[in-house]
Amino acid sequence: MEEMVAEDIKLMQEIIAEDMLPLIQFREQLERKEFERAHREMLKLESEV
Repeated sequence: MEEMVAEDIKLMQEIIAEDMLPLIQFREQLERKEFERAHREMLKLESEV
């Protein structure tokens, strides 16, 4: 039983590494781009005041 659980955990780790990590990295890139855009806009507005 423990061997089956260990195999399942190993398989899940492989799936996460192959499928989930690229999605997480893509989301982080989008969030970073959005943050940078908002930061530029904030700096622009501050310079106008």
